[in-house]
Amino acid sequence: MKRYLKHSMACMLAVVAMVAISCQDDNDGTDVYTDFRYDLVTYTGQEAEGATFEYLGQNDSTVVTLHSNLDKQDDLKVGRRVLLNYKVQERLSPSNWRVTVNNYSAGVASDSLRYNTHPLEDYAMHPIRLKSLWRTGNYINLRCELEYTGKQRQLYLMIDKETHHADTVHCYLVHDLLGAPATYFWRSCYASFYVGQVWHLESCKTLRVHVNDETYPDRTYYDFSK
Repeated sequence: MKRYLKHSMACMLAVVAMVAISCQDDNDGTDVYTDFRYDLVTYTGQEAEGATFEYLGQNDSTVVTLHSNLDKQDDLKVGRRVLLNYKVQERLSPSNWRVTVNNYSAGVASDSLRYNTHPLEDYAMHPIRLKSLWRTGNYINLRCELEYTGKQRQLYLMIDKETHHADTVHCYLVHDLLGAPATYFWRSCYASFYVGQVWHLESCKTLRVHVNDETYPDRTYYDFSK
């Protein structure tokens, strides 16, 4: 399900619905190249030395606090998911690392799981090109390509409320080009969606994420099971 490619961070693509999409070169946010790491992390605030971030590895790995040298940034809000390019300077403990930040992108689509207020068929699910879909703790993370339009769009993860208390909770990746008159080319983007409100339900055994994937159209969903 997870596939790796290379490269580094790049530009941003405007979006609506209180999320933004970062346009990156090919890297899924988990690999290490040269001396630096690229990880999807959560900004947790400031301390005397600099910004702090929370890093989660695959599935239910230990939470690691990254103590960085980064000064306060206007585009970093507590709880915001970012793609961080950094170097580990010292492992103070298994759950505390001192790091040096090279750069970051705050343009990751950072949002919480939403609930449908209309029938599912009323929501646009324009195709994506899926590269990676993985869970880290309470987050479902996405790396994909989207068609560039130069216009605003919507991208979020929505639960079918009828399955809220089922053993398999169905979620859908809503991608709406909002009537953009033309598309030009495909750009690589990242998203991270908080799903803790359903993942921790005792009734939830599997979280099923439905995607409209142009690359593998026969693979319409991915399961994350406890």
